[in-house]
Amino acid sequence: MNSSVKYVWLLAGLSVVLLVAAVVVGPAAQTATRTGTVSGDKMILDLKTNQFVFTGNCKLTITGPYKATLTSGKMTFKLSAEADAIEQLTTYGSTHLSLITEANQEGQQYKIVASASQGATYSRQGEKVVLSGGAEADLISLPEGPTSQQAHFVGDSIVANLKTSVIEVAKAHLRVETSLKSESQ
Repeated sequence: MNSSVKYVWLLAGLSVVLLVAAVVVGPAAQTATRTGTVSGDKMILDLKTNQFVFTGNCKLTITGPYKATLTSGKMTFKLSAEADAIEQLTTYGSTHLSLITEANQEGQQYKIVASASQGATYSRQGEKVVLSGGAEADLISLPEGPTSQQAHFVGDSIVANLKTSVIEVAKAHLRVETSLKSESQ
């Protein structure tokens, strides 16, 4: 193997290691971190554009104050100039999102399980995931159990703001399920 080919493989390997260990850092004053991990059957890295293309069983996992998993058959993304964060990500085709939110002011956390048929986009700048095409989501209060609050959203698109824990649904339809206690007579 000639030295230029070794260098490209070394650089690609280093990029993958950085990606797998990438820490998505907020402003310098914060001590909280998020870690992003991407996996797939195949990866292509364009060194000129800093664009990664993952194909086959793609999975993005984000851990930190919230936990999120995004899966799809194909994902493309770019890292920040410092290679410490995923700046933007796009999935293609059927996409699934699982999210455990940060606790709200009352300490309540929610689990969101969503899907879309046309794909999704993620932007680090706005910390938003946009699911497009026949999007639907289930919202479940945690801890999950028989008395959990549950809601089912259906719409053209769903925007999940990971930073503010706000969900926006275009052309929305909502079904809410509430458990009723049976009364003894």
